[in-house]
Amino acid sequence: MSWTSVLWQGFIVTIKLSAIVTAISLPLALLLATASICPARALRVFASAWVDIFRSVPSLALLIFLYYGLGTTTISALWLAAIGLTLIESAYLSEIYRAALKEIRAGQWEAGLSLGLSWVTILRLVVIPEAAVSAIPGTVNMVTIIIKDTSLAALVAVNEVTLHANELAAETFRPLPIYLLLALYYIALILPLTVLAGALERYLAHRLRLTPRADYRALMKIGRTPLSKRIWPRIGVEKT
Repeated sequence: MSWTSVLWQGFIVTIKLSAIVTAISLPLALLLATASICPARALRVFASAWVDIFRSVPSLALLIFLYYGLGTTTISALWLAAIGLTLIESAYLSEIYRAALKEIRAGQWEAGLSLGLSWVTILRLVVIPEAAVSAIPGTVNMVTIIIKDTSLAALVAVNEVTLHANELAAETFRPLPIYLLLALYYIALILPLTVLAGALERYLAHRLRLTPRADYRALMKIGRTPLSKRIWPRIGVEKT
């Protein structure tokens, strides 16, 4: 079997692991970020503790702890690696989202509260859509880190692409071309992602670009619109 075929088998596992970690980390990080700025002190303390603890733990140490501490009798090595990476990456992502949420002007909150909107409604319909644009670069950066961090799963017996590369290098004694091919696999996965993310950022920046006057008019529209029709894409329809 050729090197390309062997690495491709592991590459499929790498994509699967990256997708699982990303799909769980993104909403979990958003929940942690909103909890860190919410009025409830208990939620703020919980979110702060989560972030401080898991940002302080090395990813490899956590993976080894889960693998040897919990074992693989009830859960596969792939899912143990997914859990460990999700705990770490969600902590870093939440700080990106928290910073993006805090960038929103205080006038947005004040205008929404003056219209009788709840804190959750303002967050969902006004703050998060605007913060999404500034959070895209940091999010893409973290997703690329997630993809590369999946290589750590090779040390806990996950059959991803780095593990296959290590085995090939040990069998053939030709590490340079093998690891060069491994790098090309990662570039082929990450480079299109960054291009698509740049296009998405430009689209959202154009779609959600609001002046202070448009912000107020959008909030007024929300206040007059039935709750069932208050969907966030309507924010940004108004133009000055």
